[in-house]
Amino acid sequence: VLISGKEDLEAPLSPAMDAVIRIFKRVSGLTETDDSNTASGAAAAAFCSIRLLVASTQAINLIGKQGSSIKTIQENSGAAIRVLSGGMLVAIVS
Repeated sequence: VLISGKEDLEAPLSPAMDAVIRIFKRVSGLTETDDSNTASGAAAAAFCSIRLLVASTQAINLIGKQGSSIKTIQENSGAAIRVLSGGMLVAIVS
């Protein structure tokens, strides 16, 4: 899935991020209006993996100084996050 959108600096959530959240909810079995973020049935037990292709200039900001930013995101979300090097991307992207 390739998602893009024209950014609106005044919007609380960018169109692309809004689409990502809506797609994630759909494939996870959550309803569009479900704010509890809980899935029902088989979808609740499923493992979810999301891959984002990010420019290296943005990845530097994501990682943070000595990995501090990404570590904070992992601790606060409970998710495992891996940043792949350029050599590993060829197999994933193609």
